[in-house]
Amino acid sequence: MTFDHDRPEGLLGAILTIEGIKDSATIVNGPTGCKYYPSSASESSYPDRSGEAQTYNPFKYYREFFFSQPRVPCTYLDANDYIMGSSGKLDRAVESVKGLGPKMIGIINSPGAALIGEELSLKTVTDVPVVRMESPELSVSVGAGSQAAMLKILESVSPKRRKRKKGVNLIGMSIWHLGWQDSINDLKHLLEMCGVTVNATIGAGCTVSDIRNSGSAELNAVVYNDFCSEVAEWYDENLGIPSAGSEFGAPIGFRALEDWVSSVCNELGKDSSKAMAEIKEKRRRTATVLSTLRSERRPPRGHTFSVAATGSLAYPVTEFLYSYLGMIPVAVSTGMDCTWDGKICSFMEANDLEISNDVFNTPADVMIADGNNIASAIQRNIISGGFDVLRPGLYNMDVLERPVLGLGGTVRLLDSVLNILERSL
Repeated sequence: MTFDHDRPEGLLGAILTIEGIKDSATIVNGPTGCKYYPSSASESSYPDRSGEAQTYNPFKYYREFFFSQPRVPCTYLDANDYIMGSSGKLDRAVESVKGLGPKMIGIINSPGAALIGEELSLKTVTDVPVVRMESPELSVSVGAGSQAAMLKILESVSPKRRKRKKGVNLIGMSIWHLGWQDSINDLKHLLEMCGVTVNATIGAGCTVSDIRNSGSAELNAVVYNDFCSEVAEWYDENLGIPSAGSEFGAPIGFRALEDWVSSVCNELGKDSSKAMAEIKEKRRRTATVLSTLRSERRPPRGHTFSVAATGSLAYPVTEFLYSYLGMIPVAVSTGMDCTWDGKICSFMEANDLEISNDVFNTPADVMIADGNNIASAIQRNIISGGFDVLRPGLYNMDVLERPVLGLGGTVRLLDSVLNILERSL
């Protein structure tokens, strides 16, 4: 028997990329069934974009197209609209959204509207960029859909090449990523210690103005490669901005994080010693804990783990737990995106490891995945515990900062894994 929850795909990635821009608005041209989950995902991922929490409110957002949700209005297409066309509803939806004062409007066809070739032409005049996705990426990974939307955004907003360049853009981060704000803060802190200014995180908490001015950066620092490989190429070809950090995977794990910081600093000619010293201090603290476990004959070495995550996250996590803790990977899955599969397979072959791709049915001590699949695997006695790196998380409310990446994410991963193993003894 196989067991797997529904995975996010390209349409959700595209919607949340537009939603990740602070002063944008997204309209789904389709039935209400294509609206409710993306709107809920946007609310929970980025609730404070307006300076105050935006949540489901049947009194405030009762008006047409919104259906009591503050984000992602839709044109609620019915049978007649599929025959006669949706242009009338779409124009009214744009007029309704214009009243909110967005700096950019994104319009995305639902799968049904795309299937019949619905054109996203407007009679309504707008004075802000309109991003149209008539045939959005559907049966692809969430990262591929995110990239498709970001390329459309860049074409519509048209950032200009600047002569005077300073600072870096973080690219490859989406509000779909668990703990995205905390991870950004962690990475910014490390770069700022090296004298590197982060201008904006493109696609995750930035503004339309930030995107328009993103051509002033010296460098793009890649966070999740599978969410921005084509975007990085666009910046290089159109604005002459190179990128760094993409070859290491997401910056999690001491070695991957050190390599990522060094790569960015080397490209900019900056001194990375202060950030390296902070990472070294966490290494020292971890070494003390591991030494205690070894002396008490309870080391993590030899325990098993499985990983279900996007490739650029699965690879550094797998390498870190194997190389640093001596744990054994028994199953790894990267979902719909196979970009990193070759590198993961090469790593396994080089270390004479055999793994399954059926993460959700392979027994392991620890699972690294999303909260739903971790909870399911625990209930089925497949694993002893898990560390959440993808949405939905294990925690519904986060008061404490919970970065997935950076030094904070690395320490949280170690702390969670070691305590799971301690509890399972």
